[in-house]
Amino acid sequence: MTYHIEISSVAEAEADGAFLKLSQITSPQTASQWYAGLLKAIDSLSSMPKRCPLARENE
Repeated sequence: MTYHIEISSVAEAEADGAFLKLSQITSPQTASQWYAGLLKAIDSLSSMPKRCPLARENE
């Protein structure tokens, strides 16, 4: 079964901000690799959503 993944606008903005900060601290290439990995991890939730439960601080 495949699940639909929705990324909130807040989460998207935070990921974009982390990407920008990381690209300033390291390099744009490193930041791009990190961002691609993040998107891959998020996409993997469509087949295994329970492997990343909701964090306690977000309940």
